[in-house]
Amino acid sequence: MHTGVDLEELQDLCEAALRSLAYSQAEAEIVTQALLYAQLRGNNQNLIKITTGALARASDAGAGHILHQSPSSALIDGQQRLGMVVVEQATRLAVDKALNTGFGLVGINNISSSTGALGYWAEEIAKQGLVALVLAQSPEYVAPHGSTQAIFGTNPIAVGVPATGGPLVMDMATSAYAWYGLLEAKHAGRSVPDDVGFDAQGNPTTNPAAILDGGAIRAFDRSYKGSHLALIVELLGGALVGGAVSDKLAQRNWGTLVVAINPSLLGTQHSLPQTAQELLDRVKGARRAPRVEEILLPGERGNRLAAKHRAEGRVTVETAVLEEIRRMASTAPASEPHGPSSHNGTPAGNSSQPATSSRSAEASAASTSAPESVVDLPGSGTVGTQPRQLGGTPSIATRLLHPPKVTTDPYGAMSSPIYQTATFDQPSATANGPYDYTRSGNPTRALLEAQMADLEGADRAFAFASGMAALAAVVRLVKSGEHIVAGDDIYGGTSRLLAQVVPACGVEVTNVDTTDIRAVEAAILPGRTKLVMLESPTNPRMQICDIKALVDIAHKHGALVVVDNSIMAPVFQQPIGLGADISMTSATKFIGGHSDVTGGILSVKGEELAKRIYFLQNAEGAGLGPQDCWLCLRGLKTMSLRMERQADNCAIIADYLAQHPLVKKINYPGLRAHRGHHIHIRQATHGGSLLSFETGNVEASKVIVEEAQLFKITVSFGSVTSLVSLPCYMSHASIPAEVRAARGLPDDLVRISVGVEDAADLVADLDQAMQKAMKKIGMDAGASRAFAVNLASQRERQLQARVAHLEALGVAHT
Repeated sequence: MHTGVDLEELQDLCEAALRSLAYSQAEAEIVTQALLYAQLRGNNQNLIKITTGALARASDAGAGHILHQSPSSALIDGQQRLGMVVVEQATRLAVDKALNTGFGLVGINNISSSTGALGYWAEEIAKQGLVALVLAQSPEYVAPHGSTQAIFGTNPIAVGVPATGGPLVMDMATSAYAWYGLLEAKHAGRSVPDDVGFDAQGNPTTNPAAILDGGAIRAFDRSYKGSHLALIVELLGGALVGGAVSDKLAQRNWGTLVVAINPSLLGTQHSLPQTAQELLDRVKGARRAPRVEEILLPGERGNRLAAKHRAEGRVTVETAVLEEIRRMASTAPASEPHGPSSHNGTPAGNSSQPATSSRSAEASAASTSAPESVVDLPGSGTVGTQPRQLGGTPSIATRLLHPPKVTTDPYGAMSSPIYQTATFDQPSATANGPYDYTRSGNPTRALLEAQMADLEGADRAFAFASGMAALAAVVRLVKSGEHIVAGDDIYGGTSRLLAQVVPACGVEVTNVDTTDIRAVEAAILPGRTKLVMLESPTNPRMQICDIKALVDIAHKHGALVVVDNSIMAPVFQQPIGLGADISMTSATKFIGGHSDVTGGILSVKGEELAKRIYFLQNAEGAGLGPQDCWLCLRGLKTMSLRMERQADNCAIIADYLAQHPLVKKINYPGLRAHRGHHIHIRQATHGGSLLSFETGNVEASKVIVEEAQLFKITVSFGSVTSLVSLPCYMSHASIPAEVRAARGLPDDLVRISVGVEDAADLVADLDQAMQKAMKKIGMDAGASRAFAVNLASQRERQLQARVAHLEALGVAHT
């Protein structure tokens, strides 16, 4: 018997149930995402792991330890930590190595709990444009062909290949039935097919309990081929990485192998995602045999089911399992336990602090030690940063202070002059100088535009009177009868432009979830779609889209791509380098940086497109004035310093919020548990200084915003001063309430733009506001004291990370 449940509710229930097992919130989120990946695809054999004790925290669990490491490989001793958490760490490590060296090979041993659906990890790797191979060993459940004695595990194998239509993932067990499938069938009182396994006496049986009680499962194809494949997984996923090869259940030493391969390692010039998609299309279009309606690709049926469930917002769960998860969730602690986090003492962790065992909330309240960080600390080198060869192209921090010289100043002023003039004297009645009328061009504006083009890696850049004026010029590239695809979680001003202005010009607009590559391609109308508009991160829910993958799809259909890069700016992310045609950055935000200028910059690739943009800028008189251009030029000089300090502060605040009992959900791409984190670290260098979070209570959120003293209540972001707002009542208020609800934008969402103040002051101020909010809604404010934020320790980790990065530079130089 199955029961339907809302996805968000199920996610919350699973996370709470896992916290009841003494896991931290960060660990619970990692495991829940892996479990729901399978559940959405109709695999009912994963959630039962929560209720049957299969995911119980081992009493001797450590934090994981790297036994061996090279630039392209690593071996992790899992130290009996939860399998899915260790595999998540190994996946990140393999991806980082593959992106840096071309190949990532990470082995795991000494774990004794489920690794989850391997297809989830393979897909995460393939989303980075890498080829994935994941093999996992498990205890003796499966008999070699010709035998009735269990020797192998169910030994799943997953392969992921990037394709323009989204990763192709093959995920299969080498057994005829999953062990947890038998357990689920036993609990549900169902029989299984008669060719699945043997009882303890070696007799075929349909009774799952008899197979589980000393019997054995058969190989998936009931032949030597399946048996031999299981053996290979046993060798590579077990013996190779140091996993046990006998009595695995007693030894509690199961192995896993995670491999990530960068296609560029082979030096090929073609794009694997494109050629892979070409092959997949050929397979789908192959001549069908009689009575075959469709040729299915690996994972296709499951992906469709997952998309259906996501669209409906609901999924079915075995009733008894759901009821037990609800019961467990009801016993979850008010604040999360402080067990080893996913980033303390782990392969990709930055902390030098030793891991701690699970402890009670009372013990945590009395402790003065720092909570384990759940974020990639800015400047750590783990968020997309790579060692740079010394003596090469100057860094962006240097180029901010040494812009290209495009104008002549006879006096050599250290500060760029402000040409505050409407007109310019011409050399004669028939000859024109370089400038005649400021609407058409101005030397101060030319300096700003040249520097922004240099920073963005663009051919030309154009400064507009506001970010919306810049985007208005972009949508003017689309003619009546044509079509625009845009995200469904976008800045309120952009939403207003696309919903109320653009349609009046005869242009159709489709809003779509840009985190879903297939949904974006499905929204493109062949021959009509001329523009795809992206934000990453989005504002205000901080969702991440794969810019490069979406660019490839849009270009395949002949559409231009513009990326609103305001949240990252060129210091942290450069969309032109990812293939975008236009990068729009609001100069009001980090470029100006002091809330004293309004402007927008379009950085453009290609001279022909640049000519079209310049024509619109000049013809419509939307150029930025000289005074504002000068303020932007001044702001650029300190932009790198400001953004790095703001990102450091934001990481600390995100750490604080991620552990607070009042916070139901936090949106920050620097969090390793963020759903788009793996994509973000590939295309950006930092988590940034903007975040949002939900409290589940509008009144609580209102109190937080109004009681915070150091956070000014206002729209916008990127200022040196910290800002706070309720987007649904401010920046996004122009979006109809029903549209906001459909897009998942809740009224209780709080958005914070972190400034350059002292982090300790910001956390203290935020904490007192959170205390008042908890009291307002009748929540025990003392629960928030079950943890402490040790800023000194976090600053120390940030400093250590920066030192490590400098040391890496030294290694690269030698």
